[in-house]
Amino acid sequence: MHNLNLKSKLFVLSTLPMIVIFILSTMILVEIFNKKQNIELTKKHIDNAVIISKFVHLLQLERGLSIELAVDEKSDKKERLTFVKQELEELLKNSTIDSNITLLNQCIEEKNSLDVGSLTINEIEEFYSLKISMLLDIINTIPNSINNLQDRNYIQAYTHLAVMKESLGKTRAILNKSFVKKEFQDDDFVKIRGFLNIYRMAQKRFESTLFKDRDFFYFYKKSLEEDRIKETFEIISFILNNPNNTKVDNLSYVWFEKVTHAIDTLKKVENELFANVKILLEKKQESNFYEMILVLMFLIISTVVIIFQAIIIIREILTSTNSLESNLSKSTSLLEQYKSAVDESAIVSKTDKDGIITYVNEKFCKINGYSESELLGKTHSVVNHPDMPKELFADLWQTIKCLKQPWIGEIKNLKKDGSAYWAKTFIKPILDANGSVIEFIAIRTDITQIVKQKIIFEKIAQTDALTNYANRYKLNSDIDEKHNLSIALFNIDGFRELNDFYGHAFGDCIIKSVADKIYNFISKDERLFFYRLQGDEFALLATEYERDSFIYKCRDILLLIKEDLTIENENIVLSCSCGIAFEDKTSLLPKADMALKIAKQENSDFVVYSDSINLNGKYENNIKCTKKLATALQNKKIVTFYQPIVNNLDLKYEKYESLIRMIDEDGSIISPYFFLDIAKKTKKYFDITKIVIAQSFEMFKDKDVEFSVNLSIMDVLEPKIHDYILMMLEKYDIGSKVVFEIVESEYIENFQTVKNFIDEVKRYGCKIAIDDFGTGYSNFEYLIKLKADYLKIDGSLIKNIDTDENAFLVVSTIVEFSKKLGMKTIAEFVENEAIFKIVKELEIDYSQGYYFSAPREKLVGY
Repeated sequence: MHNLNLKSKLFVLSTLPMIVIFILSTMILVEIFNKKQNIELTKKHIDNAVIISKFVHLLQLERGLSIELAVDEKSDKKERLTFVKQELEELLKNSTIDSNITLLNQCIEEKNSLDVGSLTINEIEEFYSLKISMLLDIINTIPNSINNLQDRNYIQAYTHLAVMKESLGKTRAILNKSFVKKEFQDDDFVKIRGFLNIYRMAQKRFESTLFKDRDFFYFYKKSLEEDRIKETFEIISFILNNPNNTKVDNLSYVWFEKVTHAIDTLKKVENELFANVKILLEKKQESNFYEMILVLMFLIISTVVIIFQAIIIIREILTSTNSLESNLSKSTSLLEQYKSAVDESAIVSKTDKDGIITYVNEKFCKINGYSESELLGKTHSVVNHPDMPKELFADLWQTIKCLKQPWIGEIKNLKKDGSAYWAKTFIKPILDANGSVIEFIAIRTDITQIVKQKIIFEKIAQTDALTNYANRYKLNSDIDEKHNLSIALFNIDGFRELNDFYGHAFGDCIIKSVADKIYNFISKDERLFFYRLQGDEFALLATEYERDSFIYKCRDILLLIKEDLTIENENIVLSCSCGIAFEDKTSLLPKADMALKIAKQENSDFVVYSDSINLNGKYENNIKCTKKLATALQNKKIVTFYQPIVNNLDLKYEKYESLIRMIDEDGSIISPYFFLDIAKKTKKYFDITKIVIAQSFEMFKDKDVEFSVNLSIMDVLEPKIHDYILMMLEKYDIGSKVVFEIVESEYIENFQTVKNFIDEVKRYGCKIAIDDFGTGYSNFEYLIKLKADYLKIDGSLIKNIDTDENAFLVVSTIVEFSKKLGMKTIAEFVENEAIFKIVKELEIDYSQGYYFSAPREKLVGY
């Protein structure tokens, strides 16, 4: 049935143009046929008017002759009267009008039965005038039955012309009577003046009606300008103005002929008028005929062409319908499957343009806990969660209803049981052909688990793993979101030594304890927020806090940290440095960090940032130093100095340490203290390491003494330096003379890599020394694992060994421990004889310091 309907529709569509053309053509033919009938009807009316006009004209003439005979029986008009009556009967006999034949016959019968001799002149006049008036009334009704304006104007003009003729006819009868009787009544003059006015009025109407028909109007004017017509009106005028003049009697013999000629002239005009109307009607009939033929031909040709085209179209339609229907069936099947797939995998609902729910699928009902009947006819407010901001829904409706664009977003919904779920929602407006919204469809995906995981991940991302307090990421986020901020950074003093001495687990306990102390102290103040940034550094962020109140709060925290702390039965005393800033949020954290660095440098409890303590001056010096370093490297002004290491038993200069120096532009010697940090920041550090290695290997290649080169953990871990050292050891083959001093003050994170390096260079005969031992990350476990050959005791312990009993005890412990491990010891910073004596008493193997020699560009004591 579906297929049949489709074919039927296609057939109707293909034949529709033919039907439209047939209807239009039929309408035009009907119009032409109606026009033809109107023309024929008009022609019939004109024929009737012509016959009645002739009849009226003969009656008018008979009226004049009858009145004259009634006045004067001896008149010579009897034969003429008889002739006129015969013409009337002949006219009636040949007349073709049906509706008025009875009236004319009646008129003839009444006229023939009229005994003129027994009637007065007035009665005769009234009889004829009445019959003429009745006939003229019939003519007056003809224009109203004619549709065409031009035809109607012609007939209307004729009625005016008939009035003119009748006025002259009545005037002829009255004056004819007066001339025969040779007396003029006052009443007759009144009538004549009235008829004359009627004539002139009808004449004006006649002329105004046919003024536009120039040819006929010219004929009419020319006809009325004849002398006899002018004489007729001159006679009337003369009689009206001179009723008692004797000359009036002389006019009686010419009057009847003059006025009859005038009336006959008007009759000629009338005949011409009818002739024009007939010619016009004949042209219209001819035009109407050709129009009908043209429309019929067009209809026949169009019908043939359209039938031919329809046959072709229908044939093509019918041959392709099966394919279309097959594709339609497949598309419908696919569409149903797509709909089924969406319904099975997504939460779907539809609403009308006002947001009233018109459809929900099973998953929508299931996840929300409502039945379909409970949802249909409602709005989605029944499942909207109150937590969702109103602005989101305002934006949603603005997008889908006003902009008519799809909206995508995440919406929290409320189930019937009060629980909530999150849905990724796609809402699309459905438009009609005019682009107006007719409904909305919403497709949702349950993302509740994703949102929960996102919340967990965000919390993890913003939480410090060790302390479970907020971290640096959270701090940066809060600085962006909050206003009127102040901040304090706290850093535990000497934490590196504690961490190294007691181990990392113990250090972690310290960090957690300090974090708990600070948080518990400020947790009840809603304007304060606590963070652990990294290592032993913490931050306190404040909003809407008075400057002095915040500083006092920070002082209280510093005092709190200084209180004794017991961890794993160890009593720990801590101190802390603090940097405080009250700047705008864009520079708040950097300037607090700057204040913290100043506090560290100046050994102050806290420093509040101000422009007066700005490190820009230092940075400016760093920039200058960077330029100097670059220049020195370019000009080969980075040189190696050598300081001897003396055997404490025989005071021989058995070893030398290679120390880097920079020669300034003025020739002054600059210590590495002033440029090594800059070198690390500007990536020139490894260039300097290579220079020290190259110059040292070249200096000692032919000398029978050991020399040591300092390597930082950075150097050891850098692959390029590692390869360069191996290359130099291969090239110079003096590995047995080389001692690599590894700086112990740096924490070794990648311990295995360092150990691998040591094992590798020892295969070349090199020795290892641990530099600056006794400070920083002093860890005896390192000594065992690294298998060092020398232990260089840090100069900060040696230089105070003669005055500081604790330093003496620490150094003696280190020496005793190293002897048990079979390592030689070297004392740095041996500045005077008193220190040297104590060093010897402690049985330290070697001494290095200004007591023997400062670093020199050339070897001292060799």
